[in-house]
Amino acid sequence: MIKMKQQALAETFRRTLQGLLCILFFMASAHTMAQAPRFSWDDFVQELTADEELVEDEDWLSFVEELKVLHDSPLNINTASVSDLLRLPFLTEEQIEQIHAYIYLHGAMQSLGELRLVPLIDEQTRRWLSLFVFAGPAAAPEKTERSFAKTVRHSLSSRIDVPLYYRQGFQKPKAYAGNPLYQRVKYEAKGQKFAAGLRAEKDAGERRYFDSYGGYVLLHDIGHLQRAVVGDYHIGFGEGLVMGGDVRFAKNSPARKSQQGIRAMRSTDETRFLRGAAATMDFGQISTSLFVSHRRLDATLADGQVQTLLRTGYHRTASEINSKRSVSATVAGADATWRQGAWQLGATGYWQTFSRRLEPGSATYRQIYPRGRQFGALSAHYGYTIYRLTLAGETAYSTTRGWATLHRANYDVSQRLKLHVVQRFFTRSFYSFHASCLSDASVVQNESGVLLHLWAEPWAGITLQTYADFFHHAWPRYRMTHSDTGQEFMTQVAWQTDRRNNFSARYQLKRKEVADQMEPHHRIKLRWAHTAADGRWSLRSDAFLHRVLQHTGVGVQESFRLEPSSHWRFVGTLAWFHTPNYLSRLYFYEPSLYESITSASYYGHGTHAAVTTRWSPTDHWMLEMRYGASRYFDRSQQGSGPQAILSPWRNDLSFQLRYRF
Repeated sequence: MIKMKQQALAETFRRTLQGLLCILFFMASAHTMAQAPRFSWDDFVQELTADEELVEDEDWLSFVEELKVLHDSPLNINTASVSDLLRLPFLTEEQIEQIHAYIYLHGAMQSLGELRLVPLIDEQTRRWLSLFVFAGPAAAPEKTERSFAKTVRHSLSSRIDVPLYYRQGFQKPKAYAGNPLYQRVKYEAKGQKFAAGLRAEKDAGERRYFDSYGGYVLLHDIGHLQRAVVGDYHIGFGEGLVMGGDVRFAKNSPARKSQQGIRAMRSTDETRFLRGAAATMDFGQISTSLFVSHRRLDATLADGQVQTLLRTGYHRTASEINSKRSVSATVAGADATWRQGAWQLGATGYWQTFSRRLEPGSATYRQIYPRGRQFGALSAHYGYTIYRLTLAGETAYSTTRGWATLHRANYDVSQRLKLHVVQRFFTRSFYSFHASCLSDASVVQNESGVLLHLWAEPWAGITLQTYADFFHHAWPRYRMTHSDTGQEFMTQVAWQTDRRNNFSARYQLKRKEVADQMEPHHRIKLRWAHTAADGRWSLRSDAFLHRVLQHTGVGVQESFRLEPSSHWRFVGTLAWFHTPNYLSRLYFYEPSLYESITSASYYGHGTHAAVTTRWSPTDHWMLEMRYGASRYFDRSQQGSGPQAILSPWRNDLSFQLRYRF
């Protein structure tokens, strides 16, 4: 009897102790959640970009710049529609459906912390979402047909960059036609179901006050009209083999859903968009899209024929000015998609005509480039989703008599373990001028490969990402005389110790042939980030190592963010680098002005610093200034040709004024 009482007392004591430990754990968790650091835009770009070479990819920079526009105009998660959330390329339709189901069952979210209760929203997605959405009151929707024109908000911004140095192209005799200033003006208006924008831009060295212009008018969610754009836009369907919409994810974040349909072009990119009209009609299970575009493109000509379509957007020198808008392209196409439960099936096609014949030349790597004036492509895209499993793919055929396929399988084992497999096969004859999808090369052609990706959170606060990509190019690429095979591996571990300190380590190995020689690139990046409890300031330290062949480059970067009040914001970075040559160059991402991104590669021996100041005296006005300085210790001249700077120093000033009303 006494033994039974002792056992009962022991069991009671054990349960009481367990209860106390649970309470203490809950209190500690609540305390650390209250002190959770604010996830920043810079952190997002660093997580998104595992392959640091992407910072020199114009397609990638344009894609990230469009995401920056969405970040600077966050959505209310309690009122955002499906089409609104589909603009965020890292969200799947299943995740969006679960977010809406949670809000329907439990009411409007009071904070984004409630995303932890949505089953398919993992820790990484929660962090990324925090940059693009907020939890606000769910206002009752307008019932009048004219509601889209009400409560329109306007914004007007102007930017100018002033270099405090002269390049050789501006010295007499001048190679550049214009002045060294960069100028940009943007206007946007946004309503409940309406948006419009205008932009004008001039690059340094261009002769006109503004060299490029663009704009759009957007309507969405009006009856059966899901979205319509007149002006400049992107458009993407399926997996992007025919129409890719410039949505291209890094390999550490393989695209987990179909393309985003029609999107207004909000970035300052001058080449990668369509200009005309596009509309999508939704009839329940079936949605149909029609689009048409006509615009003039830059191209180098030989005997009246197009040798190369240019994508730089520069019109500074005589040759660049002669190539400006020298060929026109007309595109017309359509997409039809059927959705029924877990199934999805669709077809996409377009026809494109150039005003001049394309003749890219006889060099070996150019022999597979498209030739002629008229081109087209057609595809079937399909998918099946059942809760945690997604199977999707697309098979395409082009008039250049080539095939392409891309298939992916995504399995969310749990919130803490996700597996992805992406298979791709693009024949050397396949070519679509508007394709954009996961690939090793910059074009969707002449490549086959398999990507295996794993994301895991084995313990609270510790995340692991790793991928292995195996690819093969059957036809000799630029500077190659034979086919080649390559591999890319990446492993990254992040440890958030106490919600205020974060450590991460990343190793990447990329083996790829260049000029018939294998170049193994080993990259290591270490990071420590600290955020104050009140979130007003943060520090970040990065260390880099890049070894290729027998060359090793190293560098360190210190960054800070300080927000002493709601009116002031200071962001800065200081970097030191030491690399033996361009081959072992390092890539640094820097803070920049509102709705802009800045990144560059550095080699040699030197330092670079940049600081951005933002002053917002009211909710209507914003004034920004950025100062950047670089100093080289191993040379007295930077660059070559017209871009050469006859000094080891480089200093830049940028100003931007924004007014909202």
